[in-house]
Amino acid sequence: MEPKALFDGHPLHKLLPVIAGIALAIAAALDLKTSAQAYDLDSNNCLACHSSPSLSKQNGQGSVSLFVSANELTASAHRYLDCTSCHTDKPHQVQTPLTKQSLAQKCGTCHAYEYKLHLTSIHGQKLSNGNSDVATCTDCHSTDSNPHSVVRVLEPTASTYPKNIAQTCAKCHNNPQLMSKYGIVEKVYESYMRSFHGKAMKLASDKLAVELLNKATCTNCHGTHDIMEVNDPGAPVAGMANLAKTCEQCHPGAGVTFASGFLGHKEANPSFLPPVYWGERFFYIFTRAVLAVGGLMVSFEIGRWGVGHIAARIRRSREQDD
Repeated sequence: MEPKALFDGHPLHKLLPVIAGIALAIAAALDLKTSAQAYDLDSNNCLACHSSPSLSKQNGQGSVSLFVSANELTASAHRYLDCTSCHTDKPHQVQTPLTKQSLAQKCGTCHAYEYKLHLTSIHGQKLSNGNSDVATCTDCHSTDSNPHSVVRVLEPTASTYPKNIAQTCAKCHNNPQLMSKYGIVEKVYESYMRSFHGKAMKLASDKLAVELLNKATCTNCHGTHDIMEVNDPGAPVAGMANLAKTCEQCHPGAGVTFASGFLGHKEANPSFLPPVYWGERFFYIFTRAVLAVGGLMVSFEIGRWGVGHIAARIRRSREQDD
């Protein structure tokens, strides 16, 4: 049958419901396939209950959702792990509430090297001492701190992808209340995003961010799982000697003189490096003044040309009338 014959006698408005129905059927089939893939890996049938959005429990802090998205699970980096690879407390008559510390320990059963580094980091040390303010694995590896939505580190949607790292660190380090609690007054995220590195990373494509700008974000200077406190003698940003070595990873031969030009995350102000601050203010105002005067002169020139053009037309019109 020719394609034309198939639609003979069928106005388009009558075919639209059929087309929409076919599209919905395809979408439902794809969703069913995704769910089926998740259920295939769920040998303990956990999703039989946990796929229900309404599943929850009560604890001392209120209602806690027990819902697990089959779609997120199937797309995650852990999609080939069975639930009980992490949730080993089954059957769950025994209550083992998940904490930041127990989560890190659980991740360490597979990621032993990373967990060992984490224990030596400022985050890991504080966490071991019971401080729940610091970051644990899912705070960095998941956009919503959900272990079921962790994706591979070099996926463009990953919170650990080079272009996304600054925003990931900002979840804590751009929180004024949390930072003031620990005496950190520098606006680290804002100062980074105003720097060349931050602007270059923001404007780069995903491919460029990995291939050419992978030395320009938080973790390249501060480390990843082994992040130290900035004043720790072993930290890569502690002291000019260490900072120079860190800069030399991207800027060969940078040296101490080069590194000393970096203000850290402090920004110049009238009381801190006033020459730098007022120099910046001068060029800020001067540049805008030059642009404003230039724009005004162009406007006058356009106006003069317009008036002259109109006057010439009027003059020609009068000459023709005469």
